[in-house]
Amino acid sequence: MNSAAVVRMCALAALFGLPGCSLFVMAGKMLTGDPLQTAQFKAMTGVDLSKGKHRVAVVCTVPAAVGEELASLNADLIEGITRRMRIHGVNVVSATEMARWLDDNGGVVRDPSAVAHAFDVDYVAWIDLQAFSLREDLTREKNVAHLLRGRAQGFIRAFKVEEVNGERLALGIYNTEFNIVYPPHQPVQEIGRSALLFQKDFIDRVCLQLSEQFYDHRPGTDI
Repeated sequence: MNSAAVVRMCALAALFGLPGCSLFVMAGKMLTGDPLQTAQFKAMTGVDLSKGKHRVAVVCTVPAAVGEELASLNADLIEGITRRMRIHGVNVVSATEMARWLDDNGGVVRDPSAVAHAFDVDYVAWIDLQAFSLREDLTREKNVAHLLRGRAQGFIRAFKVEEVNGERLALGIYNTEFNIVYPPHQPVQEIGRSALLFQKDFIDRVCLQLSEQFYDHRPGTDI
C-alpha cells in the first residue's frame, strides 16, 4: 500500500474514531481481501487437494427424470466443477476424458471403484444429485408458473483409492449433504429473463458451490 493510501486511511480512522487495530484490519483487507475459508473436504480429511499432489476424478449422477428433461446436466456439472477445481490448483481428470469414458460405459456410474479402475487417480469426487428444479414449486404457491427459482439437493461423496489385495478400490472418506436454493430469498419473474439464461446461471452457481468443497475459497457462497 502506498503512503498516500495510508494517509487517507489514517484520516478516515481519525474521522470515525476507529482504533488502531481496526485500521490495520481495514488495511489488510484492502491488500489481500477477506481471508480464505478452509475447504470442507480439507477440514474433514486433512488433505489439501489444491497443492496438486493428488489426482481427482469428478463424476456425477442425476435422477432419471431430470436427465430426460435436461440431457446435458450431467456433463455440464462435471465440466463446471472440474474447470473450477483446476483453476484452483487441483489435479483433476479432464471433463472431456471423463465424458468419453462415461459414453463408453453407458453414461451411468454405479460404483466408484469402476472409476478407480479406469483412471490413475487418488480420489474420486462423486456428486450424487437427488433433486433438481428450475421453477417455483407449484404445490406451495399459486400463480407461480412464470416464477423461476433453482433448487438442487443431493450428496457430495469422496472416496480414497487404495489397493487392497491387488485390487484398486474406492473407499469412502467424506460425505456431506447439499441443498442449494437460488435466488435464496424469493423467485424471479421469467418475464424479461429467459428460462434458458436462468438455467445457465443456476448451473454455474451449483458448480461453484460444489467445487468449493474441495479448495479454499472466499466466504459467502457456502452451501
